[in-house]
Amino acid sequence: MKCTMLAQQGASTLAVFFTGWGMDARPFARIGQSAHVRHCDVALCYDYTDMQLPLPACSGYAAVQVWAWSLGVYAASVVLAATNLPITRAVAINGTLFPVDDTRGIPTATYDATLRALTGEAAASVLERFTRRMCGRYYADFTAHMPARSLTSLRDELAAVKAHAATRQSRPYTAWNLAVLSRKDRIFPIANLRRAWADTPRIELDEPHYLPDLPFVGE
Repeated sequence: MKCTMLAQQGASTLAVFFTGWGMDARPFARIGQSAHVRHCDVALCYDYTDMQLPLPACSGYAAVQVWAWSLGVYAASVVLAATNLPITRAVAINGTLFPVDDTRGIPTATYDATLRALTGEAAASVLERFTRRMCGRYYADFTAHMPARSLTSLRDELAAVKAHAATRQSRPYTAWNLAVLSRKDRIFPIANLRRAWADTPRIELDEPHYLPDLPFVGE
């Protein structure tokens, strides 16, 4: 897992955003200037090829606020369970603790088809179609700041998340304060999101999987 500081001013509170699959800091550089985190240091986590949180970047704070999106929800549930960070708020956005799951996550057939399609000459066009499904009407907003990730790294990350979820034995972090669900999500079916967060306070938006104001939707 990689961790980048978007804002670092010696604040006592750290805001951490776990991005989705295939990301880096480019689509989210503006987060550090958001009014939501004016008085916070801001960290961004991405690339879940391994599930090791770089703790030095996240330690020493009196309070930690967490936002997680898409497959970042699973990654956050893994690494936060193994820490004693002073988390005061945790928000999950269009993701679940079950990344590959027919009733509570991305259906297995869909996940596997995406993974297979990222090999070969058609991989780039497959990624473009995925991005359009992910973004909906916000496609132009996202592609104006595209991540700089290779197709190989995307395939490796997607495979690693599935393998980790299939063999995981430790308990996940479950103290989520809010789940934000998008009814037009074409990555995580809305019915699966609702089942996964049945016992958690949640709001629903008439939006796609990606939103320009990530991670502060619902605030």
